[in-house]
Amino acid sequence: MTPTRAVRYARTFGLAVRFFVQLWWLHRLRLLRGPRQAAAASALYTRQAHEFVAFAVSMGGLIVKVGQFLSVRIDLLPKEYIDVLSTLQDALPAVPTEQIRRTIEAELGRRLTAIYATFDDEPTASASLGQVHRATLPDGKPVAVKVLRPGIEALVETDLGILRVLLRLLDRLTGLHRFIDVEGLIEDFTTTFGDELDYVKEGHNIEQFQADLLLNPHVDIPQVFRERSTRRVLTMEYMPGVPVDDLATIDAWGVDRHELAVNLAGLFFEMVLSHGRFHADPHPGNVFVRRDGVIELIDFGMVEKVPATALPHYEALVTSLVRRDAPGIVAALRALGFLGPGADSAKLTELIAPYIDSIVGDVANFYTGGSLVDQAMGGKISLSVDESVLAEIQKFIFTQPIILPGQTTFLGKALITVIGLCLRLDPGLDLLATAAPYVSGPGALWDMAQRALGQGAELVTGIVPTARRVIGLVKRLDDGSFEADMTRALARRVDEAERRQTRVIVRAIAAAVAVILIVFRRR
Repeated sequence: MTPTRAVRYARTFGLAVRFFVQLWWLHRLRLLRGPRQAAAASALYTRQAHEFVAFAVSMGGLIVKVGQFLSVRIDLLPKEYIDVLSTLQDALPAVPTEQIRRTIEAELGRRLTAIYATFDDEPTASASLGQVHRATLPDGKPVAVKVLRPGIEALVETDLGILRVLLRLLDRLTGLHRFIDVEGLIEDFTTTFGDELDYVKEGHNIEQFQADLLLNPHVDIPQVFRERSTRRVLTMEYMPGVPVDDLATIDAWGVDRHELAVNLAGLFFEMVLSHGRFHADPHPGNVFVRRDGVIELIDFGMVEKVPATALPHYEALVTSLVRRDAPGIVAALRALGFLGPGADSAKLTELIAPYIDSIVGDVANFYTGGSLVDQAMGGKISLSVDESVLAEIQKFIFTQPIILPGQTTFLGKALITVIGLCLRLDPGLDLLATAAPYVSGPGALWDMAQRALGQGAELVTGIVPTARRVIGLVKRLDDGSFEADMTRALARRVDEAERRQTRVIVRAIAAAVAVILIVFRRR
């Protein structure tokens, strides 16, 4: 039985207060130091994580989404939390099949037997907002049918209200607005989670990403069957594969984990830096791997856009990180809004410039060495920066107007999730190196040349999956399932593809010029 609105508020606030008091008491007793104290803290984290999972499963709605979000925060949460919360990526209690059948028939206005040749009553996935069943079309094509849970809209509305109250209360108690755009964060959550309840929008998202990633041979995205889809029902191509964190199967198939990690990271940077929109919920339940190593992306309910005005600054930030350019990093952070009005950019540059290699390396080590909390508990944090310098940096952070801007919440979450997945596949992966080919600039000439040459090989090896996607697009245009707005979107994507091909040609020419210059220089 679904808890009432008042009960949801009471139970959620009760859990939040109880957890806060337990953690406060743990800190108060200085239990974060020494083997005995670390064991006590570990036991508390495990107990809280199990309690949260049971709570989330019983409540459903966005509370499960919160748990899924936290389960990939390897940079923040202790391992005990990660291990337990990761179970929320798996099946939740399923909605009775009869309710699912009634929903499909009511939405599509036909008997289920007239819509699908076969329909599997056992769901293949049961998520927080909907569940998925396998079926076949009358022509025998296997499909996945995604159906919203009955009554989920009311639950999401209630949970968004709880989230707003909790964030505003936390802001009052801690002055959170000094570091985060709280109202922008609330708006991000409201818009993004609201969009997840509309499968028509998700269908549009899928087709947009198909066009965006048309020439990428390392990714596959399912076809949408518009005539069998509505706001509450989505019928799409069935994608066989295993979750990207199923390392045992991936290894058994002989898939190169390093190459897979590079392709996954590259896919994310391509979405963000080349197209300005990205899959905002890339947890293992939404990222699959085929036997041939191709990445399969599903569930495009959570999609976010990067403002066009911000894209050049994100490119500048990545470029500056790759080059260890401290002034460039600070300038990009200011342009993106992370440094508020009055922040002393010159002082921050002066602080980090002499130690930029160490700082970038230390940040990477936080991810490869486990969570920051884990390392603090065990006394394992190893910083290359002198303690006095670190103290100055900390003082700057807490005294200057440093803010998490609006519209960065889900970008940060998606980035951390992808980092976590990539480092599970290959703990030694150089993430910045995977980002370098997706930014421009004079210093990236060699990267551009290498990528241009590499794209030639990729286009050849990717002919089959690319052709299948092109055929799928043509079929949808032919049978009228692409509406007018999607036709215009396709035209824009084709234009982008043409521009991309032009860039490939330019890069190939640049590579040739580079080779000629090298030859003449040696003479």
